[in-house]
Amino acid sequence: MAVTAKIRSLLPDLPRAEKKVAEYVLKSPRDVLFLSVYDVAESSKVSVASVSRFVRTIGYSSFKEFKLELAQDTSSVAPDIFGAIVPSDREREIVNKVFRGNIQSLEDTLKIIDMDDLIEVAKKLSEAKRIVFFGIGGSGNVARDAALRFSIIDVQSEVYTDPLCIIIASKRLRRGDAAVGISHTGRSAITVNALQIARKNGALTVGVSNYSRSPLSECSDRFLCTSFFESKVKVAALSSRLAQLCVFDALYLLVAFNRRELWNIEELNSITERLLRIEG
Repeated sequence: MAVTAKIRSLLPDLPRAEKKVAEYVLKSPRDVLFLSVYDVAESSKVSVASVSRFVRTIGYSSFKEFKLELAQDTSSVAPDIFGAIVPSDREREIVNKVFRGNIQSLEDTLKIIDMDDLIEVAKKLSEAKRIVFFGIGGSGNVARDAALRFSIIDVQSEVYTDPLCIIIASKRLRRGDAAVGISHTGRSAITVNALQIARKNGALTVGVSNYSRSPLSECSDRFLCTSFFESKVKVAALSSRLAQLCVFDALYLLVAFNRRELWNIEELNSITERLLRIEG
């Protein structure tokens, strides 16, 4: 897992002092490589102990080990030439920032996502009697798209984006079913509550969020973390969808790979094309 991507996924839930260290590292990752633990503490305006706790929180035994991993991470990343959209930006700059932000989101998600978990989730979903997707707002659009993908390969899939319908549907889930909750922040109360209910009823729960330490991850049997760094382009609620959709594209294809019986996709495409086009 890339160091910077890991830090971003943990950032909202870090204690105040550790969050200061995280923000400094994300702002100046290459500078940190040449600083001592004392320098980082001074630059972050925290104690040395806070820097040490931060390093342990993100999974490293020492500041030295952390810097070695950070060096590998930063060496493979192009200089950050895009940032938040500001009023002085010209049209071309805005377009470039959006595209570069999305490209970085996909690259970071590929680094941060646990491939073994992704493969295991696909195996579990391929065995499920039905898959129910939950999401609110922008995440609801992703849920609809995901449910359609799985329906195409003859998987019993449903989607719910209305709060009341989400709760009712979650209470009907049982062992052998799968509930997939999608939330950029991982803090959507309705989606979290739905997965808690589904889990209590014995259903498999899968969470997809931008933050690895979130209420959604806590109620998920399996959790898949995406990455979109909000401070780069201030349209996270929209742009985080690209990484989420890519995760579901991978799951959909892996489930198709695991299932022995699939619809004839070419025949389905042919029927759809005939229905959509008006013959001249």
